[in-house]
Amino acid sequence: MRPTAHPRAIGSTCPTPLEGQGCTPRHHPLQRNGALFHVGPFAITGYTILLDIGLLCGAMLSYLKARRGGFSVTQAADAILAVALGGLLGGRAVYVTIHWPYYDDYLRRALRIWDGGLAWQGAVVGGVIALSAHCAARRVPLGRMLDALTPGAAVVAVFGWLACLATGCACGVETYPVQRLLWSLSLELPDLYGIREPRVALQLLGAGWSLVVLIAVLVTERGPRCTGLRLPLWLSLYSAGSFALGFLRADEVPLAAGWRVDQLADAALALIAAIVLLTGLLKTRKVEER
Repeated sequence: MRPTAHPRAIGSTCPTPLEGQGCTPRHHPLQRNGALFHVGPFAITGYTILLDIGLLCGAMLSYLKARRGGFSVTQAADAILAVALGGLLGGRAVYVTIHWPYYDDYLRRALRIWDGGLAWQGAVVGGVIALSAHCAARRVPLGRMLDALTPGAAVVAVFGWLACLATGCACGVETYPVQRLLWSLSLELPDLYGIREPRVALQLLGAGWSLVVLIAVLVTERGPRCTGLRLPLWLSLYSAGSFALGFLRADEVPLAAGWRVDQLADAALALIAAIVLLTGLLKTRKVEER
């Protein structure tokens, strides 16, 4: 059965509506339900802290991999900054586009990234585009740089799921004892509105799958050198897992032809990445046979 949003959210045009407040632009669920403390107008949440830790760890790992791959300090740092900027812009742009009926009324909130709201699919596409432009301008090998930065992206994915666990975003569907398998995968968890119910611990499942894919990517470093294929490997596996987990998500997103738009994006990325990976492996095999 396809999960649905909580009844309090059904029919709302607000991407993160507040119970009893509709689409008021003055608050955000992450601030109300997960704020640990405030720095001026900024709410510091568990989501923010965990995501920042993930970004820092991912950047450090990417830097070390790039240096080990023969890139200079400047090349490594500039590439990481390019990916970070492209990912931030791409992730926010896709999120705002998906929830445009809300941001059309509150356009200034589209720039309030600290309120939450990034689409990982857009972040990946934006990061790759920015890195491609950067490498072309600086004449840096794109394939090798992608290989170096992919493990860092995989680390960010792990912390992204844990960040959502801290505040209830990307929550799982509610479960009941008669649902034996789903019940065994459940914990008492809140959704984005702070409503605690037995739910599939989807964020932990997502973090676990992200960790498995990260290990798979790191293991490939010991195998035959296939330049430029580490990103397609990670993206195909991670997107496929994200697509599967989408059937257990209860957060509200727009639908297209009866499907969640994020699942459609997951399927598209998984297919494209798998094709690129398979094509690259076939080319590498032909070269080795010569």
